[in-house]
Amino acid sequence: MPRIPPSLARLLSRPPVLPTVVPRAASTSFASSTVPLRPILPSTLPTSSLLRALPSLLSRFNLAPSLVSPVSSPLLQVRHNTKGQEYQPSQRKRKRKHGFLTRKRSVNGRKMLARRRAKGRLFLSH
Repeated sequence: MPRIPPSLARLLSRPPVLPTVVPRAASTSFASSTVPLRPILPSTLPTSSLLRALPSLLSRFNLAPSLVSPVSSPLLQVRHNTKGQEYQPSQRKRKRKHGFLTRKRSVNGRKMLARRRAKGRLFLSH
């Protein structure tokens, strides 16, 4: 287990307090006359209604083509990712894991052989 430096341990035990924005008194500038920003809490976000309305909003403003950008297109092509050849057949491993003698050794294996016999299978196991 790696050791945590004392400065990091201090931060983890007592996280720093973030400064809050205090709204200024009303003045003539536009920036100060706007409503002060408040943090959006996750519980106050209208996620379900927003997600339901999102497709209609996208179609209304013709924003759907912009969603498929060259940047996001690799994210959509996950299913064709090749990782290598997972199945390298070996007779020895196949017989040891799925063979008749392995099935006869365990109770559940014998149950499986009985089910295949009852069904009328020609080959009970490897």
